[in-house]
Amino acid sequence: MALRFSVLASQLVYDREAVLKAVSWPVLIWETPPPRPASRLGFIDSTLSNTWARRPTSVDPLVLELRSRTPGKVEVSLGRAPDCDLVVEDPTVSRLHACFRQEPHTGMWQVVDSESHNGTYQAGVLIVPGRPAPLFDRASLRFGDVEMAFLQASAFEQYVHARALAPVRLTSAGLNP
Repeated sequence: MALRFSVLASQLVYDREAVLKAVSWPVLIWETPPPRPASRLGFIDSTLSNTWARRPTSVDPLVLELRSRTPGKVEVSLGRAPDCDLVVEDPTVSRLHACFRQEPHTGMWQVVDSESHNGTYQAGVLIVPGRPAPLFDRASLRFGDVEMAFLQASAFEQYVHARALAPVRLTSAGLNP
């Protein structure tokens, strides 16, 4: 399930305990999409208009809960296919790109690349397909060209506070300095 960061962050500030209980932790933060390629044919933009509506913006990232849509399923799948648990509609993401698993004995989360075409990266390092890579409280992940942050609840709170304290950058479009 994709949530807008602004909504979840404001709810966290208003009622921290309710958010910590309601959200399935950990989460993925999809902050900024890769640049949208210019199409040569006009109909492509209108055909794909609903696809881009579920993408994050630089102002309001998407928050994806790591949970399966199927009760009792151990893995959480990520990919372009509509039957994935986390659907990421980007051409550089494979139909089934990667899976997340929680180790039952330790509770440690892992990401496993599903032999994707463009690879899965953790902190800029390519993950070997089929080999689990451990995820701690906070991790930087990339699926094809899509960058996300893996955050446990405490890391998400830190992320919210860091964004709240970040200075606002004002730009003037089209003006030369």
